[in-house]
Amino acid sequence: MQIRIVIEQFNPADKTNISNKWRSLEHNSNTSVFLSWQWIGNWLDLVSDKLFLVEAYHDDKVVGLGFFVEKTRKVFGCIPVKQWWLHRTGVQQQDQIWIEYNDFLLDKSCSDAVREQMFKAVADFDSSVKEIIIGLSADDRLEQFSHSFAQLGFSSTNTVETNGYLATLSCSNEDYLKATLSKNTRAQISRSKKILQSQGQLTFEVFSDPEKLAELYPKIASIHIDKWQATNDGSGFSNPIFAGFHKAVALNNTDELVQISVLSSNEVELGYLVNFVYNNKVYFYLSALQQSPDNKVKIGLTLHSEAIQYYAEQGIQSYDFLGGDARYKQSLSNQKYGLAMKRYYRNELLLRLECHLKNVKMRLLQIFSRYSK
Repeated sequence: MQIRIVIEQFNPADKTNISNKWRSLEHNSNTSVFLSWQWIGNWLDLVSDKLFLVEAYHDDKVVGLGFFVEKTRKVFGCIPVKQWWLHRTGVQQQDQIWIEYNDFLLDKSCSDAVREQMFKAVADFDSSVKEIIIGLSADDRLEQFSHSFAQLGFSSTNTVETNGYLATLSCSNEDYLKATLSKNTRAQISRSKKILQSQGQLTFEVFSDPEKLAELYPKIASIHIDKWQATNDGSGFSNPIFAGFHKAVALNNTDELVQISVLSSNEVELGYLVNFVYNNKVYFYLSALQQSPDNKVKIGLTLHSEAIQYYAEQGIQSYDFLGGDARYKQSLSNQKYGLAMKRYYRNELLLRLECHLKNVKMRLLQIFSRYSK
């Protein structure tokens, strides 16, 4: 298969032109919400560093697209190393929107062959680019990436590793609770619902109208900030880039991609789920839950179970909790998958030495931790 690859620095003034190409290819791809134009188009608006567009053509038809952001880091605090980041910027404040299932956007009829040629072209484009960072991506996809880069003489190391969880909803005519959940989880949800119903009218609603989303987001942000502001990463809603990105996505809610589930008791809102619904799949992005004084009331479990039942009845294929090993994700899912971010680097002495020293440091820390207990 003859593939032609074009790599050029991207001019933001060309956004309308690439929008048309991206949307056209999106219709012929089998991708996730994180490579939809609604996500990527808004992400482009927050990129401030040098940006490169990679295009793949077969018989003058676009069959692959992707963006790399160029950054420079310093090895040992003094030696500059040029990096390319796929659909990320390398800047924590900008990357807090947290892309998952990262990949090129590819025509589903020839995705594997095109992906391999695109990686080869990227590796050959500029030898001064020493590192290529890709993720978060599913483990099965990363195996393909690693195979391609190994053939090109690159080594790799994981920089982030986690698990993802999803509930498959193919048996939508069956009761989700009985088909998927353990007896203990079902009991917790049932008890929680009974307590909430005894306190008043319990309602579950799903909203996608942009005006309603704009009304709900400040409430979600307030709860989310209260819960997460004291943690290492903090709440994304404290970050104006994160908040602005999601406001932009919601205001242009094409095809009802953003859907917020709300659980209420006597018209008092108890909890919210922000979900993305795309290609017959639901991606759970974040929640904001009021705290109950009764530890038998599980607002999160109750709200998720209602949302999953709702989407199952609509014939949705899956409800994906995305990355993170939270207990509730494990309890509500029936599939587990791996996610990681990898740094692919040219097989050069400086980078090999750095990687070796980091591994030695990690082993020493593990030994120290074991003997200090």
